[in-house]
Amino acid sequence: MRIFRNILLLLLLASAVPTAVLGWLLATAGGERLAARGLLLAAGGAVVSAALAVLLAAWFARGILRPIQQVVHGALEIARGRFGHQIEFRTGDALGDLAYTFNHMSRELQRQDAENRRLIGALETGYLDTIRSLAGAIDAKDTYTRGHNQRVAELSVEIGRELGLEPRALKALEYGGILHDVGKIGVPEQVLKKDQPLTPAEMDIMRQHPAIGAEIVRGVDFLREAGAAIRSHHERWDGMGYPDGLAGEAIPLVARIVNIADTWDACTTTRPYQPALSNGEALAILQRLRGSQIDPRVHDALLAALSRREQATARPPPSRAAGT
Repeated sequence: MRIFRNILLLLLLASAVPTAVLGWLLATAGGERLAARGLLLAAGGAVVSAALAVLLAAWFARGILRPIQQVVHGALEIARGRFGHQIEFRTGDALGDLAYTFNHMSRELQRQDAENRRLIGALETGYLDTIRSLAGAIDAKDTYTRGHNQRVAELSVEIGRELGLEPRALKALEYGGILHDVGKIGVPEQVLKKDQPLTPAEMDIMRQHPAIGAEIVRGVDFLREAGAAIRSHHERWDGMGYPDGLAGEAIPLVARIVNIADTWDACTTTRPYQPALSNGEALAILQRLRGSQIDPRVHDALLAALSRREQATARPPPSRAAGT
């Protein structure tokens, strides 16, 4: 509106001055009759000039404002992360140069964004492959837990889906499940493989593995949320866990989920100190731990995830049409 107003004032001034001069000349050139005609002519000319000025101002302002509005809209699209947005006006003046420059900038941002995403993806894959190798080293070090990390990761993600977690949180559960025991690299084998109850000193050593694991992944940005599961998956809902003695909602949700998935897998697989329990026996143990070790809401989500698993395995495979 300010541009329109300025253009209108300039056009009114440019058109009114000649009209006023003409009227003054006619008013002073002769008698009263001629003067009156001159004034009427000047007034009529001023009205016509004003109307033309308004129309011309609107036309000029629209020609300037429309490209500027497109540039503003395009800048907002880029600010929202929609790189590559193009504006479509074409003129041979400075506005055209502005449009060309903006479109070129937008395309370059899109190209650089795609390249950055590719590099970040490659870096994340490289980091994850390295960490998976560390997790595999744990499996190799403790044969009784071989496959445990992957099973915990899969069940954790299923529980997260039951809780309606977003994809980013599910990814943190996957990574946290895979890596929750990575700190056991720092635990001596004689402690890991001991088939008798651990002594208090050995238990102290074992209880260091969550903090060791969190330290291993510290500084890896995409594992930041997974790091909470690694450090806190042995915390208890009642505050009696380790290493930090967190309780209730103070325990990160990813850690509460990995905790119950870890407990379920420990109950249902053979360990040096315990044979595998049946699903019914494991469910009974988890029921007793509900509200003490285990978040009740997460416990309910586990039951739903296990029920969904059972339904999936009980469902007969789809029949194949004859001749296929």
